[in-house]
Amino acid sequence: MRWIIRVIGALLLIVVIMLGALFLLPGERIARIASDQLSRMTGREVSITGDVGVTLWPVLGVTAGGLEVGNADWTDKGAMLTAANAAIGVDAGALLRGEIRITNIAAQSPVIRLEQRRDGRASWQFTDSSSGARIETQSEPTASRRRPLSIQKLTVTDATLIYDAEGADVLRYEGVDLALDWPELGGAADITASMAPAGEAVQLAARIEGFADFLEGGVQPLRADVATRGGEVSFDGRGSLNGALAGDLRVDSPDTARLLASFGAGGVTLPRGLGQSVDLRSGLTLTADRRLALRNIAVDLGGNSLTGQADLALNGTPRITANLRTGALDLSALSDETAETGGSGSPTTA
Repeated sequence: MRWIIRVIGALLLIVVIMLGALFLLPGERIARIASDQLSRMTGREVSITGDVGVTLWPVLGVTAGGLEVGNADWTDKGAMLTAANAAIGVDAGALLRGEIRITNIAAQSPVIRLEQRRDGRASWQFTDSSSGARIETQSEPTASRRRPLSIQKLTVTDATLIYDAEGADVLRYEGVDLALDWPELGGAADITASMAPAGEAVQLAARIEGFADFLEGGVQPLRADVATRGGEVSFDGRGSLNGALAGDLRVDSPDTARLLASFGAGGVTLPRGLGQSVDLRSGLTLTADRRLALRNIAVDLGGNSLTGQADLALNGTPRITANLRTGALDLSALSDETAETGGSGSPTTA
């Protein structure tokens, strides 16, 4: 029994020493090294400002009064991310060895600005030729040995998301929640997002294999599912960080008007049999310069079916080229609507 008590006492002493060592670490030093690591990871200037403190619960790390991630050098529209409150989690074991290893980042009410040019350049590409960044870092700024770094968790709550694509209207979404779960550096990452562009919730769930290679510009398998009360959109294929995609697209919507309204395209009224509901399958290819190709289209518009292919240029004014085939079309819904509104009942051509 005495030996058991001594062992327990020794363990408690070790715990007290570890906690004391953590309390003695200056938060400013941890924040400075963490910002250096993030700068090397992204190739952008990262600054942690405001009051900095050490936290032990619920996450071991530091809290900061401000976090800013610089934008690409080809834009002058401000930082890519600014947050008034941020928390950075670190690995406890590495911290006791004098190393700073980032495990997670949480930001509250940040402003995230994403920009894309017609030539394919995008502000979220951290590994372009101008930055030369890689997903690896050092335990100390002067250390000679380099080791890979993965941010295992990233949580963003109540964000303002701005998407500025050259030649298109600027999109702005508020109240966006984002979460990244990336437990293994060489493994997959799960991403979830929630927003309400038009007052109704839109949920995104995505999984990207080989996420480290994806961040360096590599092409990786990915799957994404978008769900609203009006229906679901899913993609299963491959993609890269520059926005290029190739795979299978599926749209299942029992209420197309509500699906479109969820994304801010309200006021759309579609007749029965002509898109009031949609069941679509298609092969999809999207290039980095926003050229969309749909192949082997098979779509049921709620009674009328179409097959074929279509090409869309989404840079600037959209241009659509399509070759669609259909059998006999049921347009009785148009006649019904004309009768209900007291119209003249003029013939409809298709």
